[in-house]
Amino acid sequence: MEKWRRVLAFGAMTAMLAFVSACSSGNSGDSGSSDKAGNPESANKGQNEAPSTDPADTNKQVVELTTVRGNPSDIKWDPGENMDKNAVYDAYEKDLGIRIKNVWVADSKQLQQKLNMMIASNDIPDFFSVDQMQLQQLIEADMIMDITDVFEQYATEETKAWYTKDGGRQLKSAKADGRLMAIPLSDSPYNSSSYLWVRKDWLQKLNLPEPKTMQDVLKISEEFTKQDPGGTGKSYGMTLHKDLLNEYGLTGFFNGYHAYPQSWKKDADGKLAYGSIQPEVKVALKQLQDMYKSGQIDPEFGTKDPDKENELVAGDKIGMAYGAFWLSAWPLESAAIKEGKLVQDWEVYPLPSIDATPAKTQVGLGVNGYVVISKDCKNPEAVIQILNQWVKLSQNISKEEKVYMHGKELVDKGKLYFKINPIRLFSQDGNVQAGAILPKAIEAKDPSLLNENPDMTNRYDAVQRYLQGDMTGWLNWMIAKPGGSMAIMNQYLQEDRYQMDEFYGAPTITMQEKKSVLDAKEKEVFTKIIMNQVSIDEFDKFVEEWKSLGGEKITQEVNEWYASQK
Repeated sequence: MEKWRRVLAFGAMTAMLAFVSACSSGNSGDSGSSDKAGNPESANKGQNEAPSTDPADTNKQVVELTTVRGNPSDIKWDPGENMDKNAVYDAYEKDLGIRIKNVWVADSKQLQQKLNMMIASNDIPDFFSVDQMQLQQLIEADMIMDITDVFEQYATEETKAWYTKDGGRQLKSAKADGRLMAIPLSDSPYNSSSYLWVRKDWLQKLNLPEPKTMQDVLKISEEFTKQDPGGTGKSYGMTLHKDLLNEYGLTGFFNGYHAYPQSWKKDADGKLAYGSIQPEVKVALKQLQDMYKSGQIDPEFGTKDPDKENELVAGDKIGMAYGAFWLSAWPLESAAIKEGKLVQDWEVYPLPSIDATPAKTQVGLGVNGYVVISKDCKNPEAVIQILNQWVKLSQNISKEEKVYMHGKELVDKGKLYFKINPIRLFSQDGNVQAGAILPKAIEAKDPSLLNENPDMTNRYDAVQRYLQGDMTGWLNWMIAKPGGSMAIMNQYLQEDRYQMDEFYGAPTITMQEKKSVLDAKEKEVFTKIIMNQVSIDEFDKFVEEWKSLGGEKITQEVNEWYASQK
């Protein structure tokens, strides 16, 4: 699953949950590391003067920020380096006068548990990354700093502009009573959009049309099941797994019926309504139940994750799937390419609709977490300067600064050193805009159209390698080519086909108490309906039960929040 994450920022960046970090400052001396690409004029304001960011300034003060970190298992460490001592941390200290000190480092399986224990003990470092629920807990416990003023004073204009392209939704999600309480780890909401991926070689073999409507999708599923184009003796219409939604799941399928599960949208009265209990979901579930009964869905999907379901794809038993723009990276690539050869010919399509109204793809807020600063942090401006440095590197990186992305060798050898950076943001609209530029550059064979954008240039180069026979570039060919998933991402934007989740506030009180139970019930009922273990009418019972078990109260709280935003 890690491989797809490299695709979101193929060169220097990657859209994945940013590391957990923390900060406890000190003055110069033996410990301290932080980032410092702040506005020089702002740095001279106030009593807490920011450290010098001039590498030539040998007298600059060094401050220390403490943090806690996750330890990605796929970083390929240079000899003698680890998460505590590495070239990236050294670069922050050398360039910015900020020494980063890890209080502890945990593997991914232990990270959330250690974070929760740390928060419960009220013993937090200077800065660290949390999810939205943890952010709310920290605000209520009065453990973190109101960073409204420090952000305004020390964030560069480039950093502030980074958060404007979504209308300020991401920044609003980090506020309480109008005050900024955290730094959103921004990503693009468009990156969570859905697409339909189909074996084009199977369509041609069976003389089937490319999918333009949901009726086409249903026909393809039926024919793939009946005619077994893989010649294995048993084929299924499309992928599905135990979690139901997202990659190899049903998000895009539901969207084709104008249904938006696990999302909030405006109803006819202008109020927010929960997508999973709307009648369009029932229509889609009935179709899925019929498909299951006719053998078009893997009968063991309820026990499988996407990687396990991908074994059927790799085994030529499934040739259609819904998923994200990067599905060609994970898990599809391992099925399509074997021993350096392309053995499956896939194509990507916009979401088809069940009727004349174009299908909209549901997308979320696009935040990978939040960086919070302890109330006891002595140099909060240094955290903002780490943020500034990442924004600067993302927009214009010198050869020497490539150490932040690739380590001491300054070249990309797949070591994934960019994951060491304690604060990582990703453009709110980078990929969707690339969808209008990159395909044209590839078609024209003219990289000058890319204006030296590092991410687009890396994708362009990967495509050229693919066209010369290097199959490692296939995943980016499917993303970046004319008609590829990025081009469709831009098409969605031009055609107003994004369905934004209208609720992006902190979890409400009842959500914190009831949402996990309601989500489990939703998944259970939907799974049973699809597997024909219960009647489709069980959906109506679920809706009433959802309301009575806390959903009605959650809806009220969500709409109170929504009214407050106006």
